[in-house]
Amino acid sequence: MIVPINADELDAKLRAWREEHDTSAKVAETHRKVLLDRVVQSMAFENQPLSMERLKTLTGILRAKAR
Repeated sequence: MIVPINADELDAKLRAWREEHDTSAKVAETHRKVLLDRVVQSMAFENQPLSMERLKTLTGILRAKAR
């Protein structure tokens, strides 16, 4: 079943998101949070489960080495 798209509703959501994410730092932080979730989901899909806790540990180690 195809659900019709309400353009006004989508526009309102986009405007609200833009108001909340009014700096590049806020946008980057939001993307960082979603990215970790997507990596965990992708690893599970590939039958290589990885917990969020472990992923955060690994990314922390990589950040420390990069400095």
